[in-house]
Amino acid sequence: MIREKRTRSGPMLEVDFFPVFDNGNKMPTRAPKTKPSTEAQIRYNQLMAEKKLIRLINANFDTTDYFMHPTYDTAYAPQDEAVARRDIVNYLRRVKTKRASLLKSLQSDMLEARNDLERSPKSKFLLSVIDKLKKSIDKLKRPFKYAYRIEKQVYKSGPYAGCCNWHFHLFLTGGLDSKTLEEMWPKGMRTNCCRYQPDKFGPEAAGKYMCKDPNGVKRFSYSRNLVKPVLVIKDGKVSKNAVSKMAAQRVDDKAYWENRYKGYTFVRCYNRYNEYNGHWYVSVIMYKNGDAPPKWEAPDWITEDYQCTA
Repeated sequence: MIREKRTRSGPMLEVDFFPVFDNGNKMPTRAPKTKPSTEAQIRYNQLMAEKKLIRLINANFDTTDYFMHPTYDTAYAPQDEAVARRDIVNYLRRVKTKRASLLKSLQSDMLEARNDLERSPKSKFLLSVIDKLKKSIDKLKRPFKYAYRIEKQVYKSGPYAGCCNWHFHLFLTGGLDSKTLEEMWPKGMRTNCCRYQPDKFGPEAAGKYMCKDPNGVKRFSYSRNLVKPVLVIKDGKVSKNAVSKMAAQRVDDKAYWENRYKGYTFVRCYNRYNEYNGHWYVSVIMYKNGDAPPKWEAPDWITEDYQCTA
């Protein structure tokens, strides 16, 4: 039978169609006792890691949040990765403390502004102040989340040849202004803090960027309170012939997918035929209406249920 698996990560919806046995077990995509090449397995594992990050980013960060790139001035760069990690952890701790302090201050300002409004109920200025305070307070009340990757650089020439530097690529919850976040990065370090703009640098690109590490070392970390994607599975509601028709006729049919999944904008559809089991696999990427569709350039989108076959 055919399984329809929907994965919701914030505004992003992924829908995968693939075959399973009647007991729900995966249908094999290669002959028994055969193995994929090492290169193919590495590529498959990389794609799965990227998908995990793409989902986490979509589910937890939006245009009110930041994507920043702290780094060290060369003369201040530690030569031990443990020290660099300690620096970023301490930085995140200071940001969390600053958010709590600012929230308390703004709540006090809000109380004062409302008291003033009682004395001058028609004051447009006070109404404007209260509206701005409310928006700022709402942002600071959001749980503080982060996700970052640490990247190592070794200088090959010049006065620091052989020495290390470290770069961080960091998503974090908004609430503070970018200038404050930049100024809180200490020890002569440089940084660049910008609003996260998925329509220009999409979650797919960000996922690849955050997974990249030529040495194969796991240098990605995130807060424990990140929201996980929501998974919904439906079995036997779609036929094999229907999926074959999707693969043959609906890959670029924007109207079809937006009618099937109302409230979402079509981004891209992928199809793949498996010679071994004779089934088509179809994956669709959608984005919730009202949110600008992200920049999306992934040449392939393999469902986790499609084993590595090459």
